[in-house]
Amino acid sequence: MSVNFKYMKAFIAEALENLQDMNRALLELEKDPGKKELIDEMFRHAHTIKGGAASMGYENISLLAHEMENIMDRLRGQNIKPDSYVIGILFETLDLLETLVGGVVKQEEREVEITPLINRLKAISLAEPPLKPETAEGGPVPIEPEKDDLIEKKYNIKIKVNLKDDCVFKSIRAVMVLRNLSKIGEIVNTAPEARDIEDEKFDQSFTIFFATKENEGKIRDAVESVSEVDSVDISALSRISQTAPALGKIQTVRVDIGRLDKLMNLVGELVIDKIRLIRIGSIRDIPELTETIAHLDRLITDIQDEVMLVRLVSVDLIFNRFPRMVRDLAGKENKKINLTVEGTEIEVDRTILDKISDPLIHLLRNAVDHGIEPAMERKKAGKPETGLITLTACREKEHVVIEVSDDGRGIDPDLILGMAIKKGIVSPEEEGKLNDKEKLMLICAPALSTFKKATDLSGRGVGMDVVKTTIESLGGMVSIDSEKGAGTKITLTLPLIMVIARGLMVMVGEETFIVPLANVQEIVNVKASDVKTIKGQEAISLRGDAVPLIRLDRTLELNPNEEPKSEFDALIVEIRGKRVGLVIDRLLGQQEIVIKSLDGYLKGVKGYAGATILGDGKVVFILDVASLIL
Repeated sequence: MSVNFKYMKAFIAEALENLQDMNRALLELEKDPGKKELIDEMFRHAHTIKGGAASMGYENISLLAHEMENIMDRLRGQNIKPDSYVIGILFETLDLLETLVGGVVKQEEREVEITPLINRLKAISLAEPPLKPETAEGGPVPIEPEKDDLIEKKYNIKIKVNLKDDCVFKSIRAVMVLRNLSKIGEIVNTAPEARDIEDEKFDQSFTIFFATKENEGKIRDAVESVSEVDSVDISALSRISQTAPALGKIQTVRVDIGRLDKLMNLVGELVIDKIRLIRIGSIRDIPELTETIAHLDRLITDIQDEVMLVRLVSVDLIFNRFPRMVRDLAGKENKKINLTVEGTEIEVDRTILDKISDPLIHLLRNAVDHGIEPAMERKKAGKPETGLITLTACREKEHVVIEVSDDGRGIDPDLILGMAIKKGIVSPEEEGKLNDKEKLMLICAPALSTFKKATDLSGRGVGMDVVKTTIESLGGMVSIDSEKGAGTKITLTLPLIMVIARGLMVMVGEETFIVPLANVQEIVNVKASDVKTIKGQEAISLRGDAVPLIRLDRTLELNPNEEPKSEFDALIVEIRGKRVGLVIDRLLGQQEIVIKSLDGYLKGVKGYAGATILGDGKVVFILDVASLIL
C-alpha cells in the first residue's frame, strides 16, 4: 500500500466520522439554538476536516469546510443567529461535503460546482452583526469573555511514564497504561494529547494528569503491569488544587473490516481444528496430548472471544444517520414527524450492521411515505398533528431485535391480500387459509405495492422484498404487526454474531443436526400418552402452559419414523416469547460450531441457518429455529 493511499484512507475515515457528528450536532442545534456547546463542537469538526483536506490537496473540501468554520465562529461570537436560513445553508454545506468526500472514496475526478454555495456562506459570515443590547443606564452590556473550549477539571496526581528505548509498539503500550489507570481513577488529561499518543506522535515518555483516591503503590502497579514500561515518576499533590483541560475522547485504532473478516475466518478454522484435536485426544489416551489440547482449547477460546468482541460495534454507527434523513423526507412530504431513537448502545457484529443499513432506510422511508398521514388527516382522526416514528434496538439472549414503528394509518391486511391475488401471488383457494399476520407478510412478496402512485420515496414494490431477503440472508427474521388507523411495527430479529456459536448436536431419524444453544431453554422427556391435540396441533403441558410440538422428521421432510414411540425427547426452544418443543430421536451432546453460510440452491431454504464441520470432517446442517416456529 502506498503512503498516499494509506493517508487517503485515514482522511476518508476521519472525514466521514466528523461529517456524521456534525449532522447530529446540527439537528440538535436546530431544536435548541441556544446551546453553545453544539456550535463549539461543529467548529472543531469543520476545522479538523479543513486541515485534513488541505494536507491531502482536496481544495474544494478545504474551502467549504473553511467557510463553514467561519459561520460557526460568527455564531459562537453571537454575531449572527442560528435561524432557519442559516441552519438550512449549513445542511446544504454538509450535503455537498459528503458528496465531495464520496468522490474521494470512489476516486472520481468529476467537477462539482461549489462557488454559488461558497458565495452564500460568505454573504452570511460577512453580514453586519446586530447592535448589542444596552443596559438600563444606556451603556453597552458587558460581554463575558469566552471560556476555553476545553472544560476544566481537577487532578491530584501527575504521572510521567517512560517506555524502554527498544519498545516497538509504543502507542499500544501507552493505551494499555491509560486503560489500566482508568479502572482506578479518572484520567483528566495527557501530554501529548490522547490522539497523538494513539498515533505514536511522542518520544519514549508521556505524562498523565490523574484524579484518584488510590495510594501510590496501586497506581504504580497499574502502570508497571504493562510490559516495556521502563520507569514511572509519580508526583502526588497535597490537595486537589491543580486544573487541566479535560481529556478528549480516546480514539480507537482503525482496522480495515476486510482484515477483521480474514482474522475471523482464521479463528474459525482454528476452532474446527481444535474440535478435531479434542476428538483425537478422546480416542487416544495420551496424558501429554490431553494436557496440551486442554491448554490449546483455553487459548483458542480466549482468542475467539476477543476477536468476536472486536467485531462488535454499537448500532449508533448507523442509527445516527437516520434523524437527518427523516427530517429531510418529512420536509419534502410536508409532514410533521418526530423520530425517536432508543437502544443506540446495543452492539452487533460489524458485518450484520453494514448489511442492515439499506433495509432500515427502506423501512423508515416507508414509515414517512406510507405510514404517517398528513397533518390535516391526522387531526380529523383525533391524532396529534406531529407523527411519531420510533427506531429501537434491544438485546434478547444471543439475538438483537430492531423495531421500526409508527403511529400512522396502519396496513389493511385484506387490501394486501387483494393485491396479492390480483398479481397471482396467492391463489383464490389459499385465500381463506391465511390469518391477518400471514396476509401482512405478503407485502414482502416481489413487486407487490399498495401505493397507487410511485414516488421517489417508495411505491415501486421493491422495498419490503429487499428487507426480507437481506435479513433472511443474515440468518434473521422479519415480522410485521399492524392495526388499521393505529400504526405499524416491523421487527427484525438478527443473530448477535454470525460466525462462531455453541449448539446441541441431535439426531433426527438417521440425520445429524445442530440446534443453536441460545434458543434452547430445556430438554424434556415426553410420554406419548401426554401428547394432546389442540386445534389440529400436537402439544404438551409444561408447568401449566400448553407448548406446541414440531416433529422435525416431518417438517424437514425426512423419512419419518413410522413406529410410534412410547416416549421421546423434545428440545424446548423460544424465539421472541413463543415456545415450542422440537421432537428429536437422540441428543448427542453440546458442540462448538463454526457457521458456514449456505449458497447456491440451498440458500434461503426454510429451516436451515447454515452448516458446520465436525471434528471427524462430517458436514452437518444448523437449524434455523426462528423460521421453524415463527
